[in-house]
Amino acid sequence: MKSSWRLGATACVGGFALMAYELVAARLLAPSVGSSTYVWTGVIGVIIIALSAGCWLGGRVADYRHAPQDVGLLLIIAAALVVATMLSANDVLRWLTTALDEPRIQAVVAALVLFAPASFVLGAASPYLAKLNVSSLDTAGRSVANLSALDAVGGIAGTFVAGFVLLGAIGLNETLALVAGILLATSWLFMPRWQWRLRALMVGVVIIAALSGLCAPKRGDVSVETPSAHYSIVNYTNNGRQIRGLVTGPTGVQSGVYLDGAKDLPFWYTRRMVETTIAAKPRTVLLLGGGAFTMAEYMARQLPNTQIDVVEIDPGLENISRQYFGYQPLPNVKLIFNDARTYIQHTDQRYDVVLIDVYNGGEIPYSLLTAEYGNELARIVREDGLVVANLIAGLNNTPCRELFAAFDAVYRRTWPYARYAAQHRDLSRGNYVIAYSKKPRTMPAAMSPLQPLGGTLYTDNFIPNDRLYEACRRAVR
Repeated sequence: MKSSWRLGATACVGGFALMAYELVAARLLAPSVGSSTYVWTGVIGVIIIALSAGCWLGGRVADYRHAPQDVGLLLIIAAALVVATMLSANDVLRWLTTALDEPRIQAVVAALVLFAPASFVLGAASPYLAKLNVSSLDTAGRSVANLSALDAVGGIAGTFVAGFVLLGAIGLNETLALVAGILLATSWLFMPRWQWRLRALMVGVVIIAALSGLCAPKRGDVSVETPSAHYSIVNYTNNGRQIRGLVTGPTGVQSGVYLDGAKDLPFWYTRRMVETTIAAKPRTVLLLGGGAFTMAEYMARQLPNTQIDVVEIDPGLENISRQYFGYQPLPNVKLIFNDARTYIQHTDQRYDVVLIDVYNGGEIPYSLLTAEYGNELARIVREDGLVVANLIAGLNNTPCRELFAAFDAVYRRTWPYARYAAQHRDLSRGNYVIAYSKKPRTMPAAMSPLQPLGGTLYTDNFIPNDRLYEACRRAVR
């Protein structure tokens, strides 16, 4: 093939499409399957397997054919499969989470069904491009290396553009449609004139399918994308009252407000955390994990003379909270958009009360469950200060108790006195609010003494976070 620039451009586009597709994969699975290491492992592993299989088969076929138009056909097929992912994802994930319980199997099966086919086809195109680009054995190494480098450049661009721009600016489905469109546009570089009608028909069908997915009326919950996360806004009824909730993963509502305009807190654990904080009469409060900022706003109204700093990793949540949850900024609330661990490491501020309500897909991030984190937190809590945390675990079965004990070990060595409240003490797994202090202090009547649990104190070097959480979840199924 004479026009090597077309081959290089196609390699670059293939790398871009694949990495953007991989980022979409993890984000698409997060609301239904979660965003744990298990999910990322399943997605990355399956896509690499599909790519390898595609390269193997594509190489064998390329040895028997020297047809540039095959590359165009492969790109059209890949675009069609990307659109199929967009159209079928909700139904596939709904079936998957009903039929399978094991998160690792869920992640692998979801990746096989939704993302392996397009990855396989993109992998098959690579050896075609390599063969077409080799004109002499003397320059074969350079020719293949150039294509590999351009593929890597495209992958780098796809990673940064999709991760930093597209997912937060236009959304998941729109990003998939854009990837499909780029693949379709590139396919025209390999379209012989005598086949243009057939190829145009195929491209048109894919475009119509993509548009039907983008323009289809949205059913049920509202989905909102930010550069770092996918959120669902859900309305439901609890005890006869309408609640709007913010969902960040497969484990339920993370934050919410009453739709009747009342500023009460709908969730038991937030009420208990605020009650414990108010009883401490703090001058300064740090809240790690903002959610929809409902707890921060309520607490600020109850403690107008208290400075409340809220650390939230996702800046996009401020607009979401204003638009869907009626969040109103108050003068004694400061929103700090940063990672919780990073903020703790670098701040010079010290606090009377630190509230910890940080979850990612139903799990506390492993970086907030280690000895090093506990040491860093101790630096910013005043000597007579209080640490109040929300934990989803249990005391009535061994796996959930092991998770609880690992959590307790992080705080217990600095703050030996602990009291706790449980929403349902007889449940194997549920919400617990635990308050830690260096000295005995007066607590709300609902808080009972918590004896040391003798848990393992893990470190940044080793903490089996996913195993602990998965064992607890499996124990209560």
